[in-house]
Amino acid sequence: MQAMKSGVQGGPLPRRRFLGSAAALGAGATIGATLSFPSIGVPLAAAGGQDLVHDELVRQLRDGVRALRGARPGEAARSVAATLRLLAAHYQATGVDAEFTSRLRATIARDGRDAVLRWEPDPAMFAAEARNFGVTLPLPREPLNLAERERALDGMLKNGCTPALLAAAAELSRRAPQLDRMALTPIAARQCPSTSGMVLSVEFIAAAGCLINPILCAGFMGALLGLKLGLWVAGC
Repeated sequence: MQAMKSGVQGGPLPRRRFLGSAAALGAGATIGATLSFPSIGVPLAAAGGQDLVHDELVRQLRDGVRALRGARPGEAARSVAATLRLLAAHYQATGVDAEFTSRLRATIARDGRDAVLRWEPDPAMFAAEARNFGVTLPLPREPLNLAERERALDGMLKNGCTPALLAAAAELSRRAPQLDRMALTPIAARQCPSTSGMVLSVEFIAAAGCLINPILCAGFMGALLGLKLGLWVAGC
């Protein structure tokens, strides 16, 4: 990755660029036209007031993502991973995951699979969410990859949205020992092709989550930014 001058609050990001985009979803219908999804985006609180557990998990997620650029990135990666696992369990236990899949199926039935595969998030909305996690520079876009989106969509229809959170958590946990060493000895930038498909999938699922239920944006943006920033700090 190439250099990014000051994309994360708390200090500059020298030498390497923060690869990819939290809004990297290529061409297609924009989320900006939210009026085309009038029945989507019911808050988690609709059934019974404010979800205090969700609010606390998002707060912990934001703290963890910001800490990835601190003195103990390995510890931060473990914290983000643990919070993502709890968030996934919360979505499953409260029925959010099942409701997400139901709404996704309904949207495909109404608008068609190809339209869903080409969903594009509103860059301003994603940028606002990124700022909440300490990422302040506009994030660059990646090319549309329909094959990865097809796999991600099939996975969501079969297993819901929470496996993406668990996959991001597993990758961050795997990288944590490497990030522990990074805190002591910087490493050279390198390519990490084995992670590119995962990042693209999490990006697409984050966009779908923001469309299906905007409350999901914070959790999935945390997963996406935590994964991307953790990989960046690790030299990818």
